[in-house]
Amino acid sequence: MENSLLNYMNKRFGDIQHKDSQKTPVAGPVITISRQVGCGGIATAEKLAEALNEFMVCKKWEVISKEVLQQSAHELQLDPRKINRLFTPNDRTTFDEILEAFNAKMYKSDRVILKTVKDVIKGFAIEGCCIIIGRAAHIIARDIEHSLHVRLEAPLDWRVAQTASKMQLTPTEALKYIQETEKKRDAFRKHYLDKRHPEEIFDLIINVSKFNTDAVIQIIKSAVELKGITEVFKSGISYF
Repeated sequence: MENSLLNYMNKRFGDIQHKDSQKTPVAGPVITISRQVGCGGIATAEKLAEALNEFMVCKKWEVISKEVLQQSAHELQLDPRKINRLFTPNDRTTFDEILEAFNAKMYKSDRVILKTVKDVIKGFAIEGCCIIIGRAAHIIARDIEHSLHVRLEAPLDWRVAQTASKMQLTPTEALKYIQETEKKRDAFRKHYLDKRHPEEIFDLIINVSKFNTDAVIQIIKSAVELKGITEVFKSGISYF
């Protein structure tokens, strides 16, 4: 009788442990940063990651940008530069031209490429503790509860001056670069909009011409707290 009871209890306890191990992990937390050309993004995200690593208990916060291209290229067995054509300006203007097929040997349809990029971004977002720059991440990860979607904007003349200084361009060249890059980014983002979500929605829009980087980080940190993203850590959920 004692052995039977002991066996039952061991089995019961084992079943409970097994069920607990099968629980679906909580997606996120993730922060996405969309930005107009000339508003920065990478430098701000890197400083934000440093601040968040001191601000909350989590596995190390990481900035995700080129990693999307690298992982997508790896899965598709393509040169990352070919994936990057989706995001960089050139003389083409239509979305179909932007997604022109690659050479026959390494051909991947635009549908496969875009789905892979989307899946890679969603994977980073679900894994959490990351700040994803651009790539329509605010659309792709919008259904993740523990997320914050930020948009950095500024007046055009300010962005032209910033871009000209950073890239050593004339104002005319900087304006052309901004316009071409924005066209491609807009086309890429619109690809992921659907009938259920026909608009781009952000939790926070910041005019970076009015705030320095430190102030922008403070604003985002406050939004993280106010939106309750930190609450998941108070529940004892582990992200390690």
